[in-house]
Amino acid sequence: MESFYYDNRQLQKLVLLNAVLLCLVILAGNTCPNHLGWISIVSVLCLVSFSASLYVVIFPQRLALVNDEGIKIDHNAMLKWEDIAKAEQKRVSGCLKREIIAITPKESTAYRRTLMQHLSKCSPYGEFSIPLYAMTEKDKIEIIKAMEKHIKIEK
Repeated sequence: MESFYYDNRQLQKLVLLNAVLLCLVILAGNTCPNHLGWISIVSVLCLVSFSASLYVVIFPQRLALVNDEGIKIDHNAMLKWEDIAKAEQKRVSGCLKREIIAITPKESTAYRRTLMQHLSKCSPYGEFSIPLYAMTEKDKIEIIKAMEKHIKIEK
């Protein structure tokens, strides 16, 4: 059983960005009149965003779990190897060139899907996808090796 986590360096950059935005909003709130309370609303939203990003840095979030039975991506259901119709490594998102492994389950399988999976079903990411862009290079190579022990990944 192998666990893979999101790249902590990228998450730390997100915390820093959220901290800067929070400071800018607080400074703006101190210098601008607060007529409609919009500064308060934006401040709360920035504080929530900062807190959430800090949480994922302190408590690393598992991206995928690979074992002999199947693969579990984020908090989704475990997808068994025999239920996978195809896995494809591809680039999505035009200018950012984000690389993912899009996994397509067989039509006959019934998995409990999250709201996000229902929303992304028709997107280039698909219902089950591994965001390789959110991992370290070492983990990216390791997860591809671990998956190729069980299924073929098309490039």
